[in-house]
Amino acid sequence: MKRLDRYIVRSLVSATLLAWLVVISLEGVFSFLGELGDIGRGQYGWQDAILFTGLSLPARAWQSFPMAVLIGTLLGLGNLAARGELNAFRLAGCSPVRLGASVLLAGICMLLFALPLGEVVAPAASQAATSLRTKAVFNDVGVQRGRGFWVRRGQQMIHVGRAGKDGSLSDIHLYSLDTQPQLVAASVVERAVYTGEKGWRLEKLRRTRFNDDEVSLESQEAVAGVELVDPGLARLLAHQSDAFSLQELWRYIKGLEQGGMQVDRYRLEFWQRLVAPLAVLAMLILSIGMVLGPLGRQGVGLRVLAGVIIGLVFKLGSDTVAHAGLVYGSPAWVTALLPSLLVFVVALVLARRTV
Repeated sequence: MKRLDRYIVRSLVSATLLAWLVVISLEGVFSFLGELGDIGRGQYGWQDAILFTGLSLPARAWQSFPMAVLIGTLLGLGNLAARGELNAFRLAGCSPVRLGASVLLAGICMLLFALPLGEVVAPAASQAATSLRTKAVFNDVGVQRGRGFWVRRGQQMIHVGRAGKDGSLSDIHLYSLDTQPQLVAASVVERAVYTGEKGWRLEKLRRTRFNDDEVSLESQEAVAGVELVDPGLARLLAHQSDAFSLQELWRYIKGLEQGGMQVDRYRLEFWQRLVAPLAVLAMLILSIGMVLGPLGRQGVGLRVLAGVIIGLVFKLGSDTVAHAGLVYGSPAWVTALLPSLLVFVVALVLARRTV
């Protein structure tokens, strides 16, 4: 690595880490404020809320990394431009392409640090946060990573294999016990949908009853008005895919497909996480074009504001494209890749004008 590369990498990494720290701090404050409404539910207290917020931060940090990279690179390159160092580099023979290579090198160094955080630390921390909050808010609930969750209601034990993002449950096993306790009935439900005041609607129910001297079987296509689990618990655990690594999420998708379940949302999430590093590289190239172009001589405040606005627009655009892709049935990889490609195109246009 040449001296120029080391100098640029050091400048950009330090600025990005500072921007990332500020963004993560704001994320943590807003996350804690969002937990205030649940303090007092069940055994959920202030200490639990603080711990839950802390365990949620790695996932939030990884999600906010592209914005932090954009803001940090605008700050780092902008400071170099404001001090005239970029002009000195160019007068010394450093072309915009060579400068871009140094910036991308800085981005790769930052990705080597951030990727393990996003795909190793964040899933485990998110799983621990979900388990902590679930056990504190809801009584008699146990969560197993990748294996659903258990709920006890009186003399009934309920195991839910999967919770969908629409609040539905699937792969459900119900075990009814008597006071001994002995097993008196076992039921399997393919899917359950919450219908509001009418309770849960169970689809494709198969029940086995164990009497003293016989075993009876019964089957029903649908049963309405059933008390199953708290719908708030179902909504909370519907986001457990965030607690999966990419490999675990892929296996989860395959398991859903084998069960005939809808996997479009999960497949889109898989591809969004897979192409996330491309969004970071796109932000780096965009920052080069902006600093060498319209923001080169602007103040720090304007550069930060531009980075925040562009980051929010990118996030909003990504969400809009994702919803549109789900509605119109676009391939998941196209939907996930399109926002980053658009940023690449804009970045290359800006960079070309500076050459």
